[in-house]
Amino acid sequence: MGLSLSPTDGAGSRTEGVFPSTHWSVVLLAGAAGGPEARSALETLCRQYWYPLYAFVRRQGRTHHEAQDCTQEFLARLLAADGIARARPERGRFRTFLLTALRNFLTDEWHRTQAAKRGGGQVPLPLEFDTAGERYAREPADAGLTPEQAFDRRWALDVVEKALLDLRVEYAASGRGALFDALAPVIWGGGAREPPAAQAQQLGLNDGAYKVALHRLRKRLRERLQAQVAATVADDTEIEEELRYLITAVGGMRPPV
Repeated sequence: MGLSLSPTDGAGSRTEGVFPSTHWSVVLLAGAAGGPEARSALETLCRQYWYPLYAFVRRQGRTHHEAQDCTQEFLARLLAADGIARARPERGRFRTFLLTALRNFLTDEWHRTQAAKRGGGQVPLPLEFDTAGERYAREPADAGLTPEQAFDRRWALDVVEKALLDLRVEYAASGRGALFDALAPVIWGGGAREPPAAQAQQLGLNDGAYKVALHRLRKRLRERLQAQVAATVADDTEIEEELRYLITAVGGMRPPV
C-alpha cells in the first residue's frame, strides 16, 4: 500500500504550522539584500539537495573527489550574494532552479576549477562528503535513467526519508515508537510482513483502532511531505502537482523505514 493522494486525505487543507511562511523564490530575492534569515533558509534547502546534486555530477562520469569539488564550489557560489541575486521566482521549483544552475556551472565554470582548490578553500556547509562515495556505490545502478531522472528520484527519496525520520522522532517522543515501526512499512516501504489482523493483535489494537492509527500516520506523512514540498515551489497551487511528481519519481524504489 502506498501513500494515497486522494483529496479525502486532507490534500487541500492548510494545517497550522505545516507550511512555511515563504517560498524559496521569496527567500532568494530577500537574500539578495543580505538578510540572515533568508540565507539560513537557503542553506537548509542546500543541505537537503546536496546529495542529489553530487549524484548528478557522478552520473556525468566524474569521480567522487571531482563531484565533491564541483558540488562544494557550486554551492559556495550559489550562497554568495551574486548567486542568490540571479535567482528569479519564474524559475518555479527549487530543484529545477538548482539543476539548471548546476548544468550552467558544469558547462561554464567547472573546467577552470583546480582539484587542489576544493570549494575554493571554502566549504559552504558541513556536508557529509566522507560517506558520499560509499553511499553512491551502494545505490542500484539504473542505466535506463538519465542523469536528470536520477537527480529527481534521489531528490524524491531524500524528501520521503526525511519525512519518515521526522515522524519516527515524533512518534518516539510520545511513546509510540513501536507503533510507528509497525505501521511505517504499510504506508511506505513495501508493505507489512504480517497480515493487518495479526499486526493489530501484536500491537494490542482492535480492527477499528488499527485502521485509525494507520490513517493518522498516513495523514501525518502527507503533512510532512507537503511541508517540504511547499518550501520548494513558487506558490501553493503547485504543491499537489509536485507531490504527485515526487511519488512518480520514487518509482519502484522505497526508502528505509
